Amino acid sequence: MNEGQSPTSYDILPYPAYTIPATHIGKIGAMGRIFGLNAADPARARVLELGCGSCFNILAMAQIFPEGEFVGIDASKRQIEAGREVIAKTGVTNLRLLVADISKLEEDLGKFDYIISHGLFSWVPQEIKDAILRISSENLAPNGIAYVSYNCLPGWHMRGGLRDMMLMHTSGISNPLEKVAQSRALVKFLAESCPEDTHYGKYLRQELEKINKADDGYIAHDFLEADNDPLYFTDFLKAAAKFGLGYLGDADPSTMIIQNLPGPAAQTLKSLKLGLLATEQYMDFVRNRTFRSTLLCHSSETLSRTLDPARIAGLHVTSRVALKQEPAEGKPAVFTSENGTELSANEPVTVEMFRQLSQLGKSSQSVEGLLEGALASMVDHFKEPDTAAIKSALSRLLQQVYFRKMVDFTLGAPSRRTAISSNPEALPLARQQAARGLKITSQRLDMSVADPYELKLITLCDGSRDRGALIADLVAAMENKEFHIGEHNQPVTDPERAKFLIERLYDAAMHNLTNRGILLAPA
Repeated sequence: MNEGQSPTSYDILPYPAYTIPATHIGKIGAMGRIFGLNAADPARARVLELGCGSCFNILAMAQIFPEGEFVGIDASKRQIEAGREVIAKTGVTNLRLLVADISKLEEDLGKFDYIISHGLFSWVPQEIKDAILRISSENLAPNGIAYVSYNCLPGWHMRGGLRDMMLMHTSGISNPLEKVAQSRALVKFLAESCPEDTHYGKYLRQELEKINKADDGYIAHDFLEADNDPLYFTDFLKAAAKFGLGYLGDADPSTMIIQNLPGPAAQTLKSLKLGLLATEQYMDFVRNRTFRSTLLCHSSETLSRTLDPARIAGLHVTSRVALKQEPAEGKPAVFTSENGTELSANEPVTVEMFRQLSQLGKSSQSVEGLLEGALASMVDHFKEPDTAAIKSALSRLLQQVYFRKMVDFTLGAPSRRTAISSNPEALPLARQQAARGLKITSQRLDMSVADPYELKLITLCDGSRDRGALIADLVAAMENKEFHIGEHNQPVTDPERAKFLIERLYDAAMHNLTNRGILLAPA
């Protein structure tokens, strides 16, 4: 590996340190199982991330699967060194980071069960694109899964035009931060100059809103890099096929289902009876899709697109469902998901399944446990229940709502479960993020903002302190002005009152952190 290669644009302006829930190997493995691929158990998997940046994403998985083996590669020495510094502070020992141009790898890394390339394929020259697909084939285990994300067409046609304008406007500027600032200014000028009631004006305002929320590194690399090549889904698959890779599915399963399109579009596409890949492409046309996260496997693998309830056995379920309306006076129960999807239900089996899901919250439960719980609570609805038939119906229902983004499936479960213990321990990465005042990554790889009280609490939860010690240290931190406790919109200055409020906040904060998947029980 070449640690002394020339600096990259990412050395000058690093990419934001994100985690990407769609890359969670438990989710990717579940998709494989659902389509008949015997994907590896994440608990002991070998995982490679190409273009890992400062490693937060792969570190987030390495810490929850300590028996697995993880390797991250990036051409940016600065980002890899930053990642190594974080890894050393977390104590995670099953992750190795390498500085390398992936088109010139010298080391035989072996086979991997999961290979992840997020935010890389569209933003590199053709020889590196080919290297991504070659490594995703040659280094992929027989039953392995590769994740590759890329900008896609037709949606990126309009965004590509905006990029062209940014590049033209900043062509005489060499400083990357100034290029970003001028690009922001250009989009603001355009959005404010176009009438609000035109399609173009609305589009520019939408883009300005996204850009205003974005980190400088995101704009510098996603819009202003020399390479930015969007492509059609079917063209990407043709490129992958040259390396013996075939389509497994989309990292967002809800995008694969025709029924999730508006009614007329769904009816038309269904009547055309196109093949799987052509249907996916036409759905991109309808959605004007700009970005894809495609899951690939060896094209020699035999997949089954017929959903089989038996294939979700052994998976775990996380719910996105909440109860909106109880059934009453002939009215159905109404359940809603995080993305706004609503489902009305009268049939007892369906109602009880969704009730169980709504009670899960952010917790994870095995499919078997969920089915048993639902079955036990509905025994009174049947004189002579056919338990096998009911379980099969519930399993089919679970699969259907998975493709409507109302539940997530994961293959396996972290070796350390979320819980509140006498000496609470937060995820190692979460403690490092909290110490830096960053968003906090959960076991599910989603990121959330924590208030100053929670940030301090997370940094202290290293497994060495009990409740009393944590509260004492929180009080000391408040006295050192590391955070403030307020009451009636005023800061509390009385130490005794502050201690009382910190104690009162403690249990609620602990439950909140546990439900968000940030706290662990000791191994």
